[in-house]
Amino acid sequence: MRPHSFPFVVPLVLAVGMFGVMLAPLAYADTLKSADSYAVLAGSTVTNVDATIITGDLGVSPGTAVTGFPPGIVNGTIHTGTDAGAVQAQSDLTNAFTNQAALPSTGNIVGGVLTGLNLGPGVYTVGAAASNLAGTLTLHDGGVAGSIFVFQMSSTLITSPNAVIDVSGLLPTDSLFWVVGSTATLGDNTVFDGNILALTNIIFDPGATDLCGRALARNGEVTFAGQGPTSLIENQVSIMGCSGHLTGSNGLAGGTTTTGGGGGGTSVPEPDTLLLLGFGFAGLGMTRLAKARRV
Repeated sequence: MRPHSFPFVVPLVLAVGMFGVMLAPLAYADTLKSADSYAVLAGSTVTNVDATIITGDLGVSPGTAVTGFPPGIVNGTIHTGTDAGAVQAQSDLTNAFTNQAALPSTGNIVGGVLTGLNLGPGVYTVGAAASNLAGTLTLHDGGVAGSIFVFQMSSTLITSPNAVIDVSGLLPTDSLFWVVGSTATLGDNTVFDGNILALTNIIFDPGATDLCGRALARNGEVTFAGQGPTSLIENQVSIMGCSGHLTGSNGLAGGTTTTGGGGGGTSVPEPDTLLLLGFGFAGLGMTRLAKARRV
């Protein structure tokens, strides 16, 4: 036996473990997987009454009802009912919803009101309010690529007319999710961004848009009210309409990202991180054993 060869291996194992800990993401947002290609996904029906433009796939499952296309336009494929694509997308949506709703909160939005806030990356708990957003919500990542923003809406997501989500401070690989416990309603001419994952319904009032994200409803319907008499633009949802921010499909879909940067984050080690930690502690134990044998 060569007693002096073993101790050199142990520090290497320990170093690898600690290096993995330092590089490990601080939070985990489950990828949308097959639902990534869908701009609109509903459980029962998708209803449209005007010149809505959907960029990305449109799906309904287990329901089959899709009305108002045309005059609405779908720049993608429509999947309904038992179509394998729609069934799998709903399954992946359910998993993503469950996983993100369970992420530990890093901040609580007092009163559920987002108006006027300037927030960095994190997982935010947002209570019910008459209107969660009546003005502008500004998001920034502090220059940290792959940052994640998750808003866990305890019940509803409601925006007032002309509300705005300002994501100009985000990078292409960042992720933005709205996990809604019931129904999301975007008020007239709301300029929204991010992926809406709603348990029941998603409603776009006249002129409301989400040009950088998705409208994904698990059990209910997605409804587009159209242009309306005072709206300047029609309803639009696009997975490709991002200008310089949130442009990557991985960024929009989630994947493994960090909550570092401009906001407070909480450390949630992933399985790989825990494994590396185990290697590190095991290495430390073997070092002590080797020293004991040489005594």
